[in-house]
Amino acid sequence: PRVLVGGDANNDGVERRAGEDFNPPTVQLKQKPDDSEGTANNNEGSNFRDLFGGVRMIFRNEYLTLVLAVSVLYEIALTCMHYEMNLIGLDRFGVGISIVDEFELNDERDYQYTISDNDDHNDQNNGSDEGITYIQFMGWYGQTVNVLSLFLSFFAFPRLIKHYGLSFTIRVFPTVLLVVTFSAFVIFPGNLYFLFVSLSLCKALTYSVHDPSEEVLYMPTSDDAKFRAKFWIDVVGQRIAKAAGSTINNYAGSVEGILKYGSLPSLVASLALWLACYQVGIVFDRLIKSGDVVGLEEEGERCRENESLELCDGVAGGEK
Repeated sequence: PRVLVGGDANNDGVERRAGEDFNPPTVQLKQKPDDSEGTANNNEGSNFRDLFGGVRMIFRNEYLTLVLAVSVLYEIALTCMHYEMNLIGLDRFGVGISIVDEFELNDERDYQYTISDNDDHNDQNNGSDEGITYIQFMGWYGQTVNVLSLFLSFFAFPRLIKHYGLSFTIRVFPTVLLVVTFSAFVIFPGNLYFLFVSLSLCKALTYSVHDPSEEVLYMPTSDDAKFRAKFWIDVVGQRIAKAAGSTINNYAGSVEGILKYGSLPSLVASLALWLACYQVGIVFDRLIKSGDVVGLEEEGERCRENESLELCDGVAGGEK
């Protein structure tokens, strides 16, 4: 009798006679070459590409480039004007710190102790500013900015968004900044009180209206853009813009210098910000109406490079 080993009716088996010893065929397995070094190099290259993937995403998409401009350009103008206000305030009030303690001793004498490291300069600036120090001046500035920010956050921003939409709201701060910058450098150069009022308003609008509007701009973007591109815009981009403004201030070095060398960059940055905000409002409305999502193509490329099926399925679902 014959016995069929290792098969069934539909495939081939190995036949042997009953009682015969059966030696199964040997199979040689080839060892896969060790490519751990190549895998490590690929991982390093992938990590490097992921690190700068947000930068590529920003400059490959017109919308994200506009968001970058909206988020960073105003820092140049505000940095230059704030430096101008600081220099004028220091020259006007000095750096003295006044500490006044009044008490009665035997109901006869009052003692007042004043510590100042710039008494001679303060004596030359008597008049309406007598008794005011630079620290007090900056304290009033901070209080004004925060009170205005609180008021505008509660009453202005919600009504602007509700009644006029984002395309109008995102243009409010650039319009004010452009008017303030032109006035500060051309119409009222070196005017401390104009800088105090206008910068307080601009800073308050930044915190209460402009920054929240920037966050709304990320609605028609993919999750990849929200995390990777937003990091480069909010963290790196704004620091670079502030560094650019500080470089101008360092080169100027004085009130006359900042009026001479800081006026043109500030005006150009303010005008570019207004144009970017105007255009980004139009693109935002178009994306919301069409339902398009910015950054899905980059997510698809990334998932194909990483061979991530789960990510690819999510991207495919988002594209549908």
